Amino acid sequence: MSEIIDNRQRRIEILKSLIRRLHEGESEERLRAELEAVLDEADYSDVFLMEMQLIQEGIAPEAIRDLCDAHTRVLRGRLDLTETPQTVPGHPVHTFLQENKELARVCAEARWLADGIGRMPADADASGEVERLRTLLNSLMDVDKHYRRKENLLFPFFEKNGLMGPPTVMWAKHDEARSLLKEALAGLQAAPAMTAGEASAFCQFAVLPALTAVEEMIYKEEKILLPTAMNLLTEQDWYEICLQSDEYGYCLYAPEFAWRPEGGEHAEPGVPAASGGRVQMPTGALSLQELTALLATLPFDLTFVDRDDTVRYFSPGRDRIFSRSKAILGRKVQYCHPPKSVHVVERILKDFREGRQDRARFWINLRGRLVFICYYAVRGEDGEYLGTLEVTQDLTEARSLEGERRLLEYDSEG
Repeated sequence: MSEIIDNRQRRIEILKSLIRRLHEGESEERLRAELEAVLDEADYSDVFLMEMQLIQEGIAPEAIRDLCDAHTRVLRGRLDLTETPQTVPGHPVHTFLQENKELARVCAEARWLADGIGRMPADADASGEVERLRTLLNSLMDVDKHYRRKENLLFPFFEKNGLMGPPTVMWAKHDEARSLLKEALAGLQAAPAMTAGEASAFCQFAVLPALTAVEEMIYKEEKILLPTAMNLLTEQDWYEICLQSDEYGYCLYAPEFAWRPEGGEHAEPGVPAASGGRVQMPTGALSLQELTALLATLPFDLTFVDRDDTVRYFSPGRDRIFSRSKAILGRKVQYCHPPKSVHVVERILKDFREGRQDRARFWINLRGRLVFICYYAVRGEDGEYLGTLEVTQDLTEARSLEGERRLLEYDSEG
């Protein structure tokens, strides 16, 4: 066993030496042959240990972040051989991988669109293509929920096992991807009318780097992070992550099945209750089952956005007017609306937050139905802004009522 450990540390020392040379400016091509030689016996976990030891030895996480893509490119031939872990639907790793498939699909569509813009005459109107690109980048902003589940649920288990450095480096890469996406989207929103030449230049400058950042993180997750995590975490660890995932929401995909480990005893999620399994409120108490059923029975749809503009809840009615899925939970509400209407959303939230208004009402004709949509500022007892409640109701039947009904008469006989 000591020989195996010694051989592994020897490989890591060689890797560290090569990465230091990259850090000092030596070219990737010059180092590639040496790296490939030592990697004949290495595996993905060596990359994590290498990064951790480099940080412990004084190389700043920011410097390793800057080298991260470079050394991943050099190591890629070996990492390509690493199998992406396979798990059952509902398992957190399965969810991460399904989200990655959706992210990769959107990135590929955006790249195809950018390539098409580049083949258009430079003075052609590219407004339609820019609008489509903006929609795709808007979808990619969902990656924030994917990253936050990693940062707040998965990374702590690495830290508990002494692997402090790699999550630090990867978190910095998350921030970089978020920033690139935000800047690219802001640029497209600021200039909706572009010629093909202008749009192509902007894609090269801002859009393609953002797509690359997302795609590179997908690769690092599937070839380094998740294989390492599968070896590191216990079934109970994964179950704890699973139980808390809804709080952060999902990215372009929502798990269809609840997962729990097979066999053994596992901790169950706590019930938010004062006592006896009932949720205590100022005007009464309900069991969680009663509360869930009550909200599902209301003759209107509810969606709640918290004070940070994050979608936290929607009522589970069977006949919702506007469909919802768990994928919106944890998402910024601005990214749940078409780009052309975001300014209206921002105005409502700003007016509610600053106390200028408490209600905003709209009504529309939707497929022959009169739909009433009302936004309410939700405030605490001291007037503090807590969030916004959206209430959507079909008023078609109510508007058609005439006269009175004072006697019992069921609308349909059972």
